[in-house]
Amino acid sequence: MWNFQISVFFTLLSILDSSKADTNCTELKEQFASATAEFSSCAIQNSRPVTFCENCVNAYIQIVDSYNGMKEVPDNGTYCIDRFVNLDRLGIVQTSYINSYNLWNNAKCYECFQVVDGKLTPNKSLETIAFNKYYDNFMQCINGTDINDTTLCPTCIDDYLDLNSYYHSISNENEKIGGCMDMVDLINNTRQFWSQKCCKYRRHDEHIFLASAITVLIVTLLFYVIAQFSSVKKTPTIMQQTRFAESLSHNSQS
Repeated sequence: MWNFQISVFFTLLSILDSSKADTNCTELKEQFASATAEFSSCAIQNSRPVTFCENCVNAYIQIVDSYNGMKEVPDNGTYCIDRFVNLDRLGIVQTSYINSYNLWNNAKCYECFQVVDGKLTPNKSLETIAFNKYYDNFMQCINGTDINDTTLCPTCIDDYLDLNSYYHSISNENEKIGGCMDMVDLINNTRQFWSQKCCKYRRHDEHIFLASAITVLIVTLLFYVIAQFSSVKKTPTIMQQTRFAESLSHNSQS
């Protein structure tokens, strides 16, 4: 009788553990599904202009946490992830995770944030903070109350050059995507704005330089031409001797 009660007790305990594992696995699956849906929606909504990394980081972290949780929570001698990956011929969970992972890493979003002990955090990296500071300075300049189309370029050129120079220092523009995609898109839009507004300002300086160079060249050529025409070439006078003079010279020598 006692053995029977013990057997029943462990059976019930096993059922409770199994039920608890099922509950945990189900909760993790639901968290993963919710995070994946939120991440996909967030990515689409922040695709243009690209603010995808900054605005979707929390959803991506939830995807990673719930997926890793399914790999760690036991389930009848195995783990939750086996139920959704190894026993799922369609591989929906695995495919969804890989798609989210590739989207995040192809955009190099991880460069926008701090990674602590190998784990992504929503805290911005030092490079991102510094870049945003340079960008804010530039935006404050062009949005100043005393700025117009005439004064914008000469007034804000230093802020623009500082921003552009710092981006060069932290990015690898030889690659297809030189850095965190949020910053890449932001600097591209800034450069486009500057070229549209301030190329005339730059070309004005170039025209002054070209005009000065051409003027110096023309003056040099004119000086050379005038010098050539004003100089008189003196040719030596050659006296030809007559036969009579030659005969006299010959007789005197003899």
